[in-house]
Parts: sequence; C-alpha cells; structure tokens
Amino acid sequence: ADNLIEIFNASEKAKEIISRLSDLSRKNSPNTFRTASLDVLIQKALTIATPAKPKEVEVRLNLNCWDIRIPVNEIQICQMLLNLILNAFHAMDDGGTLSVRTSFDEEHVHISISDTGCGMTAEVQRKIFEPFFTTKETGRGTGLGLAIVAQAVEDHRGRILVSSKVGEGTTFHIRLPRIVNNL
Repeated sequence: ADNLIEIFNASEKAKEIISRLSDLSRKNSPNTFRTASLDVLIQKALTIATPAKPKEVEVRLNLNCWDIRIPVNEIQICQMLLNLILNAFHAMDDGGTLSVRTSFDEEHVHISISDTGCGMTAEVQRKIFEPFFTTKETGRGTGLGLAIVAQAVEDHRGRILVSSKVGEGTTFHIRLPRIVNNL
C-alpha cells in the first residue's frame, strides 16, 4: 500500500511538471486575451494563495487600477501572480510583510510585489528565470514558477525586474502595456 501511495504521488508531481512545461511552451493567440482589471486578478490570486500564507505574514495592498482594464490572458496572469505570491510566502516562513501595489500611466500598468523575506544573492538573481532552477529543498519546488512568470510577462509584451538584498527581502516590478497590438 505504501508503494502504491508513493507511485501515485510521483505521478501527480510528474503531471504537474508536464502541465507547467506545456504552459511554458504554449503561445497566446488573440482569442485567449480579454480585457480585465489587474486589481481583480490580484484579489483572485491572493484568495487562492491564502491557505499557504504563514500565520505571521501580513499582507498590505495598495491597488490603484480597479477601473483600468487591460488585455490579458487571465489564466496566465493569475498563474504569474500566484507564483510570485507563493514564492514571497515561502521566503517569509517566520513572518514578515507581503506588499502588493499597482499603478498606471498612459501606456502601462505597473505591479510591485515585495516581501521582507530572506532575499537573494546577485548570483541567484541572475538564474531565477531559468527553467528548473530552484533554491528550495527537494520536494518543495520544481524550479518552473519564475520561468512561467517570465514567460507570461514576455507573452504580454511586458517587462519584469527584480531587486533583492539578502536578509532584507525581494521586490518584483512588472510593467504591462495597456494596449497590446499584433498578438
């Protein structure tokens, strides 16, 4: 019975990895893009992530794009947000603050997701968007989360930057265009 449970768990993990690889290779078509409020999608992602939030983590929101609708693949953007939020939670196992902020200008919406967790070295920062790169112990991560984030930003013709200091935390800055042509 124990062997069957282990086989089942391994097959579930393989299924998840294949699904994430498929997401990485899938390109968007114009039909998959709909206009949506980024702030609503952030709320959805936070709701999904809530069970994984460590008790001592405080979530601070400063959402300013409720009335701004942009063309997005909702599933892809929710996955992107969820991956960033869950990574922040994992970086703050002992507590801290997750801050999510949105803003906009005439051409772009901006998302800032910050944590007060363990932070990253410069060497780790250079590799974080590579598929299968992970700093998590075996069984806690596949190394695909941030690769999927980078792919989602690229598919939306956006830009992502990361700033981090060991012991102080990490901030991901994402800029997405308010109008996307020729997808």
